[in-house]
Amino acid sequence: MKTKPKLMVCALIFVSGAILNLFFSTAVHGLLTREITRLSLLPIGDCLASLFSNRQHMMLYLCLQGFVSVLAVMFFLTNMRPYESDLDTITPEIQTPRAVGQYQHGSARWMTDSEKDKAFDSYILDPHDPAIRQLLETGYDGLDFLKEK
Repeated sequence: MKTKPKLMVCALIFVSGAILNLFFSTAVHGLLTREITRLSLLPIGDCLASLFSNRQHMMLYLCLQGFVSVLAVMFFLTNMRPYESDLDTITPEIQTPRAVGQYQHGSARWMTDSEKDKAFDSYILDPHDPAIRQLLETGYDGLDFLKEK
């Protein structure tokens, strides 16, 4: 997620948390001070009046809002994308993750061209050689399933 949309979501978390905390802190403060006997949603005017007139209520609200602020900052700082590594292109259709690390625990990687030359021998077949010519001409003999197609 880009920075601007993340900031918008953080602001939404902060503002909605502030509004919900206003009602929640008023209800909890009322229960703790025994001003109300059951948990209920109070009018916003009563919530604001209690918040600005009572220091304990203000401290409860600020503590809860601090928790919401921490959640908003955590949302902003966390990396929301999955792990992505660099890719090696094997063929135009095939890409594999690039090997990383110190190869201590068997990290697999593709051989470089110079390593392939050292590890594998190659031989170029001459199509005009009589033995190769005979193999090319008789290679499909006895493979009846190819004739059905």
